[in-house]
Amino acid sequence: MAEVVGRIRQANYVPKRWLATSLVLLLIFTIFPFVAGEFQTNLMAKLLLFGTLGVSLDLVWGFTGILSFAHGVFFTLGGYAMAYYLKLNLSATANNYGGTLPDFMVWNGLKELPWFIAPLQYFPVAVLAMVVLPAGFAYLIGSFIFRSKVSGVYITVITLAISSALTTFFVSQQAYTGGTNGITDVSKLVLFGITVPPVGIYFIILGFAAVVMAGSWWLTQSNFGLILRSIKENEQRISYLGYDVANFKIFIWTLSAGIAGIAGGLFVPLNKFISPVYLAVAFGTQIVIWVAVGGRGTLFGPFIAAILLGQVQNSVDRITQDWQLIVGVILMIVVLFLPDGLMSLLPKKFLSKKSNQLSRSE
Repeated sequence: MAEVVGRIRQANYVPKRWLATSLVLLLIFTIFPFVAGEFQTNLMAKLLLFGTLGVSLDLVWGFTGILSFAHGVFFTLGGYAMAYYLKLNLSATANNYGGTLPDFMVWNGLKELPWFIAPLQYFPVAVLAMVVLPAGFAYLIGSFIFRSKVSGVYITVITLAISSALTTFFVSQQAYTGGTNGITDVSKLVLFGITVPPVGIYFIILGFAAVVMAGSWWLTQSNFGLILRSIKENEQRISYLGYDVANFKIFIWTLSAGIAGIAGGLFVPLNKFISPVYLAVAFGTQIVIWVAVGGRGTLFGPFIAAILLGQVQNSVDRITQDWQLIVGVILMIVVLFLPDGLMSLLPKKFLSKKSNQLSRSE
């Protein structure tokens, strides 16, 4: 992996237009909770997490050409790690049976906390787990897939199979996962002895989203990013130049899974639950739609698309439950008339010179 890390260190370009746009967006999101109600603030916090989730997929699909439906899996693994911590730290009086063992475990006949879940009652372990579990799982899968030189649609099929298999597994293990309902009624997040209010969680999420966007931009504008684009365009050619393509794929795949896991971990204290529904193919498809609608390989596109489509869903939901139909129509329009996504509507001069040069080099 030394070759991969060496390429990352060479990022040193900050385009003024994108920097200005980022600062304006950051200012808008910072002011948002002070002018919006609690519901809209919580909704926006969730959409910011979904935006970062879209960016994590964009790193592997938009820049590297790996279409994955498993990012919902990474999101959910991180979510369960944090959910166990918050559930296990719920007061005994808050549980229906008056004990420290979660209700869903009591219902299913467990008498004591399973050894593999017990460490998650400690905050540092839970925080570490929400990154290591999805990233480690992704590393194992990626090592198998990319070292075996599996490519193209076969990777997509494998990720679909993983999503379906894990959904079935988590639903069937009701005593340990809460089954279909997942883990609900968790405690509030407490940091340094202080209960974090909803607006505090919003700003934690906003900070996380800002770091992900800045880090992803820095990463993709380095020579490392250029290599990822080259792998996407012609994997065989970049391999002939002496690069270990598998290493680059495994690295970006694992990194994106870690980002998705943190997003899942932050989702739980915000929405007070996690369930296997986020493991399912349907949610994985939603993430793919955000990237496709926003524009692959743009970072800002998937981030903004996740927020816009989330707001559309929320608005349509008040009228009809068929919001998927509306999203499907939007996707069809984008595919037919804007194959490069919404970001293609921006004037070319808005892009930095370096970005244009990279595009021409592809």
